[in-house]
Amino acid sequence: MIIVKAKYLITNPECCIENGAVAVKGTKIHRVGTFDEIKALTSIDKIVELGNAVILPGLINVHTHLDLTNLHNRIKPTSNFTHWVFQIVGARIRWKEDDYISSIEKGIDLCVESGTTTVADIANTEYSFSVLKKSPLRKVVYKEVIDLNPDHAKDVLKKTQSELSTIIPDDLLSIGLSPHAPYSVSRELYQTIAHFARETDTPVCTHIAETWDEIEFLTKGTGSFPAFLRQIRALSDNWQAPGLTPIQYLNETGILRNHSLLIHCNYVTDEEISVIKSSEASVAFCPRSHHFFGHTNHPVQKLLDAKINVGLGTDSLASNDTLSIIDEMKFLFLRHSILPNILLTMATINGAKVLGLESKAGQIKEGFEADLCGIRLPDAPVGNIVTVHPHLNLPHQGGGIQGDNKYSPPLVGGVRGGGELLRNIYDQLLDTTSKNIFTMVAGSICYQNQSG
Repeated sequence: MIIVKAKYLITNPECCIENGAVAVKGTKIHRVGTFDEIKALTSIDKIVELGNAVILPGLINVHTHLDLTNLHNRIKPTSNFTHWVFQIVGARIRWKEDDYISSIEKGIDLCVESGTTTVADIANTEYSFSVLKKSPLRKVVYKEVIDLNPDHAKDVLKKTQSELSTIIPDDLLSIGLSPHAPYSVSRELYQTIAHFARETDTPVCTHIAETWDEIEFLTKGTGSFPAFLRQIRALSDNWQAPGLTPIQYLNETGILRNHSLLIHCNYVTDEEISVIKSSEASVAFCPRSHHFFGHTNHPVQKLLDAKINVGLGTDSLASNDTLSIIDEMKFLFLRHSILPNILLTMATINGAKVLGLESKAGQIKEGFEADLCGIRLPDAPVGNIVTVHPHLNLPHQGGGIQGDNKYSPPLVGGVRGGGELLRNIYDQLLDTTSKNIFTMVAGSICYQNQSG
């Protein structure tokens, strides 16, 4: 049995234990409590002392493209999405197998080092499955599907099934499908995938409502996408716009009936939010990638107010500077003034629900999988929250819970100092100098920074 202890333990966003400890037996969480309680257990093989740190549930990244990791700092920021796509294609045009594999491996390492224990990754190549399967991460890997020709729908699904038949899921690997987006997938292919996924209980995700160009493409058949798609010979001359908004379009195809993961939702109306709510779909919000492209304010608060399940993603290093969910939380706290307990919920409990893991991950709870991270807290908190992307051009200082943004959650379990203590811990957690020093997945220590 392994005991992990630290100055603080947050078992879920509303419960803090001072001098907390987690007893891990095999892959599961065996006991949770104060260290004085846990050290009385028998058969302790190892005690991991994290010191001035807070133990959190392992962080869950609900949207990544790990195969793009090696494009970090090689893609220029742009508000023109098709220009960004051309940059990606050009940067990878000479990549070989080793390039893709090293990019995915580096992405895995960065995730683990930042305290992420579960990822939802988009597999654009066959390498993602093989490399991620060997990794210590818990993962849902979505096979990306692209084809705008409506006559190809059944053959594309058949080919995809054949490719996936060689991949064996295990305790850490689940397989999903990702019809890429409405400008790269035909209505018929969406419908075919939706039907297949419902029959086989296969997870589905799709990029949606990401740009104004996408909305113009679907509603009017104009904008930059038709010319771009015809340039690459992906769109037929007789294609007709459906005359629907992105969420209306997905609803018509049946994809929303799959409790799908909707990636981005940068531009959705109040009516569309109601449709998402009714469908019980979840949303992946990638805050710093959203800002990289210069999008206007994300409707994240409206989605949360509507009780829609929203998880946090990083997207790829082609539009971000780190793969750290903690960094996404810091950015959101500064830019959107979302309460710290809500941020942690999005990064853990909501993420688990997005991926169908809510009964075994997202909280530190007896019987749950032992997915943990340990965040080193500042020895002398400076109260600053800094953005990490050089192109974001944001103020460099923020901090604390300000104005009317008050936080007084119910607390249980070994807390001294009540709500004030938890507020203080969250302030330290979101401080610019906090960093992950420990990651455990399924009871195995994947990362430990001894120096802190």
